[in-house]
Amino acid sequence: MSAWVFWLIIAAVMLIAELMTGILFCLCLCIAALLTVAVSGVLPMEGQGIVFAILSAIFLVLWARWRKQQKLSEKPAVSEIQHHLIGLELNLSAALEPQAQIRVGDSYWLARSENGQAIAVGAKVKVVSIDGTMLVVKAV
Repeated sequence: MSAWVFWLIIAAVMLIAELMTGILFCLCLCIAALLTVAVSGVLPMEGQGIVFAILSAIFLVLWARWRKQQKLSEKPAVSEIQHHLIGLELNLSAALEPQAQIRVGDSYWLARSENGQAIAVGAKVKVVSIDGTMLVVKAV
């Protein structure tokens, strides 16, 4: 079997694996294998393996950096409804000692103070973030 056919088979297998996983990891290896086809007529098989390894490493490092950037720029796991609650100011319907169920509009939410301090009934608070299904509030 010719070397270029070998690298095309590797590229095809990686492409199929990529289509099944969808995380772009195997695509890096597929591209490295396709680029190795270009040097398959010039270098011996050992040299082609080194070229493939170097290209794979380069593409995987680039992929890892891209994934890290994507994770940093992702929205927090808060639904659109919950997002609208951030910044909302309301009067406490129950004392936070350190947490309590409070009324927000026509529903009730579990809430806790931002710094863990107790806040009295009727105090005005502002929703600063959401931790799972719990509102984090601070006194205004």
